[in-house]
Amino acid sequence: METTKIPVSFRCKRCDAKLTWSEDAIDSTDLFCQCGQYFGTYADLKHTALEGVRSKVESMLKDTFERS
Repeated sequence: METTKIPVSFRCKRCDAKLTWSEDAIDSTDLFCQCGQYFGTYADLKHTALEGVRSKVESMLKDTFERS
């Protein structure tokens, strides 16, 4: 079975920097860009990432079955 990776990253709308955070972040950790822009909590970003991946997988499945 082929494995497909779906990269997830966040960029700041204010300064276009890629958002990074500490490995010890927990769901209640507030995340900020280096420019000071607030992104929400780590839990918020995990939820946003999950929704993005879910949408991408649904699109990939639709494309696969339309070709069949």
